Amino acid sequence: MSVIKNTLQENYIFFLRELFRINRELDNLPKGSISVKKIGEATYYYHQWREGKKVKSVSIGREAPEELIQKINRRKTLEAQKKEILANVNVIIKAIDAQGVTVHEILRLFSQHKINVVLIGSYCLPAYKDALNMKLPTIRTQDVDFLVPYPYKGQKIDIESVLSDLGFSIGFNPDGSTYFTNGTFKIEFLTPEKGKGRDKAVLIKELGISAEPLRYMQMLFDEPINVQTKDFAYYVPNPWVFAFHKILVMKSRKVQSKKEKDILQVASILREVKIRPHEFRKACEYLSKLPPRWQKTIKDYIKNYMPDFLTD
Repeated sequence: MSVIKNTLQENYIFFLRELFRINRELDNLPKGSISVKKIGEATYYYHQWREGKKVKSVSIGREAPEELIQKINRRKTLEAQKKEILANVNVIIKAIDAQGVTVHEILRLFSQHKINVVLIGSYCLPAYKDALNMKLPTIRTQDVDFLVPYPYKGQKIDIESVLSDLGFSIGFNPDGSTYFTNGTFKIEFLTPEKGKGRDKAVLIKELGISAEPLRYMQMLFDEPINVQTKDFAYYVPNPWVFAFHKILVMKSRKVQSKKEKDILQVASILREVKIRPHEFRKACEYLSKLPPRWQKTIKDYIKNYMPDFLTD
């Protein structure tokens, strides 16, 4: 199973990298097509493109705009490549979804038992895609992470008993934190680090588990999104908070493939935030309220990887 998982992750990162490259190039290429009209013996060229339901047209003159034609053709080639890449990503998603238990079932079970946690990690992207209509490349990985508030506020329940109904068994990481696995998925629990930090897991008595404490986790509770499905609801971090958090923790990433995945996920999310004026304004307001050191880390990262994001 680990070989399959690694292969899927490698392909996922490759496709995300290609999508990021293509999207950046598409941002600088003209849309539409070149039309030709003959008036008498003269030939005139027009650049036409669609904006919503309207077709815009600009006269270029009597000389064939070779450079513009090349750019438009390049755009068409890239759009075809993008379509093919997205199709490959969907194949990977279907391969993961073919497994017996789905994350959807885990979330529904947690919702039914009113377990007070926030879904974090890569599974937030499918949630943003479905709930907020964000155009994000996503994949259903086999790692499912939940953020647990500490102190915990909610009814007492035995998570081990709840998850056993889906075939999960309990395990323990070297730091003493709890995880559950069914041979396919691995469910882990994280909680905000308090004070100067600690090496040992934090006991959440109400749930019968121990969660791993990590820095910057508290911010993921800020302005969470309530995702409503047909038969249950669950929470995920706000998308720009999620992206800013990824930037802050990226420097501590030891596995290069995970760091690359973080970079691509941040870029995908912030691109979607940027094209939504209301969300972009709120994201900038949120950023301005973070501690100065956090702001600097985030702004320096954006300057290097997404220099156009903070410009109006």
